Amino acid sequence: MNENYKISIIIPTYKRSDFLGRAIESVLNQTYQNIEILVSDDNLPDSDFAKEAKQKVESYSSTGKVKYLKTTGKTGGGAARNFAIKYCTGDYVAFLDDDDVFIPEKLEKQLEFMLKNNLDMSYQDVKWFDENDKLVEFRKMDYVTDFSKNELLKQHILHSIAPTAIYMIKRESLLKTEGFGEVIMGQDFILMLRCIEADLKIGYMPGAYVHQYLHSGERISLGQNKIDGENNLYELKKKYYYLMNNKEIRYVKFRHNAVLMFATLRSKMYGKVLGYGFKAFFLSPKACMQEAKRYFGGRK
Repeated sequence: MNENYKISIIIPTYKRSDFLGRAIESVLNQTYQNIEILVSDDNLPDSDFAKEAKQKVESYSSTGKVKYLKTTGKTGGGAARNFAIKYCTGDYVAFLDDDDVFIPEKLEKQLEFMLKNNLDMSYQDVKWFDENDKLVEFRKMDYVTDFSKNELLKQHILHSIAPTAIYMIKRESLLKTEGFGEVIMGQDFILMLRCIEADLKIGYMPGAYVHQYLHSGERISLGQNKIDGENNLYELKKKYYYLMNNKEIRYVKFRHNAVLMFATLRSKMYGKVLGYGFKAFFLSPKACMQEAKRYFGGRK
Protein backbone atom coordinates (compact mmCIF):
# COMPACT_ATOMS: atom_id res chain seq x y z
CA MET A 1 0.00 0.00 0.00
CA ASN A 2 1.04 3.63 -0.40
CA GLU A 3 2.78 5.06 2.65
CA ASN A 4 1.14 8.48 2.53
CA TYR A 5 0.24 8.46 6.21
CA LYS A 6 2.69 8.65 9.07
CA ILE A 7 2.16 6.46 12.14
CA SER A 8 3.51 7.38 15.57
CA ILE A 9 4.17 4.43 17.88
CA ILE A 10 4.45 5.22 21.59
CA ILE A 11 6.46 2.87 23.83
CA PRO A 12 6.49 3.78 27.54
CA THR A 13 9.31 2.13 29.46
CA TYR A 14 9.99 1.51 33.13
CA LYS A 15 12.73 -0.77 34.47
CA ARG A 16 12.71 -2.94 31.35
CA SER A 17 15.65 -1.84 29.21
CA ASP A 18 16.50 -5.52 28.65
CA PHE A 19 13.18 -5.98 26.78
CA LEU A 20 13.02 -2.53 25.21
CA GLY A 21 15.25 -3.34 22.26
CA ARG A 22 13.03 -6.25 21.25
CA ALA A 23 9.98 -3.99 21.27
CA ILE A 24 11.68 -1.25 19.24
CA GLU A 25 12.98 -3.72 16.67
CA SER A 26 9.53 -5.24 16.21
CA VAL A 27 8.34 -1.78 15.14
CA LEU A 28 11.37 -1.02 12.98
CA ASN A 29 10.80 -4.35 11.21
CA GLN A 30 7.25 -3.49 10.21
CA THR A 31 6.23 -3.87 6.57
CA TYR A 32 4.93 -0.28 6.83
CA GLN A 33 7.86 2.12 7.21
CA ASN A 34 6.45 5.66 7.37
CA ILE A 35 6.75 5.66 11.15
CA GLU A 36 8.20 7.36 14.18
CA ILE A 37 8.83 5.64 17.50
CA LEU A 38 8.55 7.69 20.69
CA VAL A 39 10.06 5.99 23.73
CA SER A 40 8.63 7.61 26.87
CA ASP A 41 11.14 6.89 29.65
CA ASP A 42 9.32 6.84 32.99
CA ASN A 43 12.31 5.75 35.06
CA LEU A 44 13.45 8.02 37.86
CA PRO A 45 15.96 10.64 36.64
CA ASP A 46 19.62 9.74 37.17
CA SER A 47 18.74 6.12 37.94
CA ASP A 48 20.63 3.29 36.28
CA PHE A 49 17.36 2.28 34.61
CA ALA A 50 17.03 5.72 32.99
CA LYS A 51 20.63 5.63 31.78
CA GLU A 52 20.15 2.16 30.31
CA ALA A 53 16.91 3.15 28.57
CA LYS A 54 18.49 6.24 27.04
CA GLN A 55 21.50 4.26 25.84
CA LYS A 56 19.22 1.65 24.32
CA VAL A 57 17.27 4.29 22.39
CA GLU A 58 20.44 6.06 21.27
CA SER A 59 21.69 2.78 19.81
CA TYR A 60 18.93 3.16 17.20
CA SER A 61 19.73 6.81 16.40
CA SER A 62 21.05 5.91 12.94
CA THR A 63 17.55 4.87 11.86
CA GLY A 64 16.26 8.43 12.29
CA LYS A 65 12.96 6.95 13.48
CA VAL A 66 13.38 6.54 17.23
CA LYS A 67 12.95 9.48 19.62
CA TYR A 68 13.77 9.54 23.33
CA LEU A 69 11.42 11.40 25.69
CA LYS A 70 11.93 11.74 29.45
CA THR A 71 9.11 12.10 31.95
CA THR A 72 9.70 13.39 35.46
CA GLY A 73 9.87 9.75 36.53
CA LYS A 74 7.50 7.14 37.91
CA THR A 75 4.43 8.97 36.62
CA GLY A 76 2.70 5.73 35.57
CA GLY A 77 1.88 4.12 32.23
CA GLY A 78 -1.09 6.35 31.45
CA ALA A 79 0.75 9.58 32.19
CA ALA A 80 3.85 8.43 30.27
CA ARG A 81 1.74 7.71 27.20
CA ASN A 82 -0.15 11.01 27.51
CA PHE A 83 3.20 12.81 27.77
CA ALA A 84 4.39 11.23 24.52
CA ILE A 85 1.14 11.99 22.69
CA LYS A 86 2.04 15.69 22.89
CA TYR A 87 5.11 15.04 20.75
CA CYS A 88 3.52 12.83 18.10
CA THR A 89 3.69 14.10 14.53
CA GLY A 90 1.97 11.16 12.84
CA ASP A 91 -1.47 11.06 11.28
CA TYR A 92 -2.21 7.93 13.29
CA VAL A 93 -1.04 6.72 16.71
CA ALA A 94 -0.39 3.18 17.93
CA PHE A 95 0.95 1.90 21.23
CA LEU A 96 3.27 -0.87 22.40
CA ASP A 97 4.46 -1.85 25.87
CA ASP A 98 8.21 -2.17 26.31
CA ASP A 99 8.09 -5.93 26.91
CA ASP A 100 5.76 -6.83 24.02
CA VAL A 101 6.08 -7.06 20.22
CA PHE A 102 4.18 -6.30 17.04
CA ILE A 103 4.16 -8.94 14.33
CA PRO A 104 5.53 -7.49 11.05
CA GLU A 105 2.22 -6.72 9.31
CA LYS A 106 0.54 -5.09 12.31
CA LEU A 107 0.72 -1.44 11.24
CA GLU A 108 0.18 -1.99 7.53
CA LYS A 109 -2.88 -4.20 7.98
CA GLN A 110 -4.48 -2.03 10.65
CA LEU A 111 -3.98 1.21 8.75
CA GLU A 112 -5.36 -0.38 5.59
CA PHE A 113 -8.42 -1.52 7.56
CA MET A 114 -8.97 1.94 9.00
CA LEU A 115 -8.67 3.71 5.67
CA LYS A 116 -10.99 1.25 3.96
CA ASN A 117 -13.66 1.73 6.62
CA ASN A 118 -13.05 5.44 7.29
CA LEU A 119 -12.48 4.90 11.00
CA ASP A 120 -11.23 7.16 13.78
CA MET A 121 -10.11 4.17 15.84
CA SER A 122 -9.76 0.41 15.50
CA TYR A 123 -8.87 -2.54 17.69
CA GLN A 124 -7.77 -6.15 17.12
CA ASP A 125 -7.46 -9.50 18.89
CA VAL A 126 -4.51 -10.27 21.17
CA LYS A 127 -2.36 -13.21 22.28
CA TRP A 128 -0.50 -13.56 25.56
CA PHE A 129 2.63 -15.71 25.92
CA ASP A 130 4.75 -16.80 28.85
CA GLU A 131 8.52 -16.31 29.08
CA ASN A 132 9.05 -19.51 27.08
CA ASP A 133 6.90 -18.23 24.18
CA LYS A 134 4.12 -20.66 25.04
CA LEU A 135 0.64 -19.36 24.27
CA VAL A 136 -1.18 -18.62 27.53
CA GLU A 137 -4.31 -16.86 26.29
CA PHE A 138 -5.87 -15.96 22.95
CA ARG A 139 -8.52 -13.30 23.34
CA LYS A 140 -10.87 -12.61 20.45
CA MET A 141 -12.54 -9.20 20.64
CA ASP A 142 -15.52 -10.18 18.50
CA TYR A 143 -18.14 -9.11 21.04
CA VAL A 144 -19.47 -6.07 19.21
CA THR A 145 -21.75 -6.42 16.19
CA ASP A 146 -23.56 -3.10 16.54
CA PHE A 147 -21.04 -0.23 16.69
CA SER A 148 -23.49 2.37 17.95
CA LYS A 149 -22.29 4.42 20.90
CA ASN A 150 -24.51 2.78 23.53
CA GLU A 151 -23.75 -0.74 22.32
CA LEU A 152 -20.01 -0.06 22.30
CA LEU A 153 -20.28 1.31 25.83
CA LYS A 154 -22.19 -1.74 27.01
CA GLN A 155 -19.82 -4.25 25.41
CA HIS A 156 -16.79 -2.40 26.75
CA ILE A 157 -18.20 -2.55 30.28
CA LEU A 158 -19.09 -6.23 29.81
CA HIS A 159 -15.85 -7.43 28.22
CA SER A 160 -13.22 -4.65 28.29
CA ILE A 161 -11.99 -3.80 24.79
CA ALA A 162 -8.29 -3.70 25.63
CA PRO A 163 -5.21 -3.81 25.92
CA THR A 164 -3.45 -0.72 24.62
CA ALA A 165 -1.39 -2.41 21.91
CA ILE A 166 -4.45 -3.48 19.91
CA TYR A 167 -5.47 0.15 19.29
CA MET A 168 -4.77 2.49 16.39
CA ILE A 169 -6.25 5.98 16.51
CA LYS A 170 -6.25 9.05 14.29
CA ARG A 171 -4.15 11.62 16.11
CA GLU A 172 -6.70 14.39 15.55
CA SER A 173 -9.40 12.15 17.03
CA LEU A 174 -7.23 11.15 19.98
CA LEU A 175 -6.65 14.81 20.79
CA LYS A 176 -10.42 15.25 21.20
CA THR A 177 -10.26 13.04 24.28
CA GLU A 178 -8.41 13.37 27.59
CA GLY A 179 -6.25 10.39 26.61
CA PHE A 180 -5.31 7.57 28.93
CA GLY A 181 -6.47 7.34 32.49
CA GLU A 182 -3.67 8.31 34.84
CA VAL A 183 -4.44 5.59 37.36
CA ILE A 184 -2.61 2.59 38.85
CA MET A 185 -4.06 0.30 36.21
CA GLY A 186 -6.85 0.28 33.65
CA GLN A 187 -5.39 3.20 31.67
CA ASP A 188 -6.33 1.52 28.40
CA PHE A 189 -9.87 0.77 29.61
CA ILE A 190 -10.37 4.46 30.39
CA LEU A 191 -8.94 5.55 27.03
CA MET A 192 -11.38 3.32 25.15
CA LEU A 193 -14.22 4.55 27.36
CA ARG A 194 -13.30 8.17 26.54
CA CYS A 195 -13.07 7.41 22.83
CA ILE A 196 -16.52 5.85 22.84
CA GLU A 197 -17.95 8.74 24.86
CA ALA A 198 -16.40 11.16 22.32
CA ASP A 199 -18.47 9.34 19.66
CA LEU A 200 -15.46 8.31 17.56
CA LYS A 201 -16.11 5.96 14.66
CA ILE A 202 -14.65 2.70 15.96
CA GLY A 203 -14.23 -0.67 14.23
CA TYR A 204 -13.01 -4.17 15.02
CA MET A 205 -10.35 -5.86 12.88
CA PRO A 206 -10.13 -9.66 13.47
CA GLY A 207 -6.68 -11.15 13.93
CA ALA A 208 -3.95 -11.01 16.60
CA TYR A 209 -1.09 -8.76 15.46
CA VAL A 210 0.51 -8.17 18.83
CA HIS A 211 2.12 -10.64 21.22
CA GLN A 212 2.01 -9.67 24.87
CA TYR A 213 4.16 -11.38 27.47
CA LEU A 214 3.56 -12.43 31.04
CA HIS A 215 6.84 -12.61 32.90
CA SER A 216 8.29 -12.62 36.37
CA GLY A 217 9.64 -9.07 36.25
CA GLU A 218 8.13 -6.11 38.08
CA ARG A 219 4.53 -5.53 37.00
CA ILE A 220 1.81 -3.28 38.34
CA SER A 221 -0.75 -5.88 37.24
CA LEU A 222 0.07 -8.14 40.16
CA GLY A 223 -0.63 -8.22 43.89
CA GLN A 224 -2.57 -5.61 45.79
CA ASN A 225 -2.14 -3.05 43.00
CA LYS A 226 -4.13 -5.31 40.69
CA ILE A 227 -6.85 -5.87 43.28
CA ASP A 228 -7.17 -2.17 44.11
CA GLY A 229 -7.10 -1.21 40.44
CA GLU A 230 -9.80 -3.73 39.50
CA ASN A 231 -11.99 -2.58 42.37
CA ASN A 232 -11.67 1.03 41.21
CA LEU A 233 -12.57 0.04 37.65
CA TYR A 234 -15.55 -1.92 38.92
CA GLU A 235 -16.89 1.20 40.64
CA LEU A 236 -16.56 3.04 37.32
CA LYS A 237 -18.36 0.27 35.44
CA LYS A 238 -21.31 0.39 37.84
CA LYS A 239 -22.11 3.87 36.53
CA TYR A 240 -23.12 2.24 33.24
CA TYR A 241 -25.51 -0.32 34.68
CA TYR A 242 -28.37 1.74 33.28
CA LEU A 243 -27.47 0.36 29.84
CA MET A 244 -27.85 -3.26 30.96
CA ASN A 245 -30.40 -5.82 31.98
CA ASN A 246 -30.12 -7.92 35.14
CA LYS A 247 -28.38 -10.80 33.34
CA GLU A 248 -25.72 -8.46 31.94
CA ILE A 249 -25.15 -6.82 35.33
CA ARG A 250 -24.69 -10.27 36.83
CA TYR A 251 -22.10 -11.03 34.14
CA VAL A 252 -20.14 -7.85 35.00
CA LYS A 253 -20.05 -8.99 38.62
CA PHE A 254 -18.98 -12.49 37.55
CA ARG A 255 -16.19 -11.17 35.35
CA HIS A 256 -14.91 -8.87 38.10
CA ASN A 257 -14.51 -11.81 40.46
CA ALA A 258 -13.06 -14.06 37.75
CA VAL A 259 -10.39 -11.47 36.93
CA LEU A 260 -9.50 -11.16 40.60
CA MET A 261 -9.32 -14.94 40.90
CA PHE A 262 -6.71 -15.14 38.11
CA ALA A 263 -4.89 -12.07 39.44
CA THR A 264 -4.51 -13.55 42.91
CA LEU A 265 -3.47 -16.89 41.41
CA ARG A 266 -0.73 -15.25 39.33
CA SER A 267 0.32 -13.23 42.36
CA LYS A 268 0.48 -16.40 44.50
CA MET A 269 -2.10 -14.93 46.89
CA TYR A 270 -3.61 -18.37 47.33
CA GLY A 271 -5.69 -17.48 50.35
CA LYS A 272 -7.89 -15.25 48.16
CA VAL A 273 -8.09 -17.39 45.03
CA LEU A 274 -10.86 -19.72 46.18
CA GLY A 275 -12.99 -16.88 47.53
CA TYR A 276 -13.04 -15.02 44.23
CA GLY A 277 -13.43 -18.30 42.33
CA PHE A 278 -16.49 -19.38 44.32
CA LYS A 279 -18.09 -15.95 43.87
CA ALA A 280 -17.50 -16.07 40.11
CA PHE A 281 -18.92 -19.59 39.79
CA PHE A 282 -21.94 -18.78 41.98
CA LEU A 283 -22.76 -15.73 39.89
CA SER A 284 -22.65 -17.68 36.61
CA PRO A 285 -21.53 -21.31 36.21
CA LYS A 286 -22.37 -21.08 32.49
CA ALA A 287 -20.22 -17.98 32.00
CA CYS A 288 -17.30 -19.75 33.71
CA MET A 289 -17.40 -22.48 31.08
CA GLN A 290 -17.95 -20.08 28.18
CA GLU A 291 -15.11 -17.77 29.17
CA ALA A 292 -12.72 -20.66 29.69
CA LYS A 293 -13.51 -21.91 26.19
CA ARG A 294 -13.22 -18.42 24.68
CA TYR A 295 -9.93 -17.45 26.32
CA PHE A 296 -8.13 -20.77 26.33
CA GLY A 297 -9.65 -22.52 23.36
CA GLY A 298 -7.06 -20.89 21.08
CA ARG A 299 -4.06 -22.51 22.79
CA LYS A 300 -1.85 -24.73 20.65
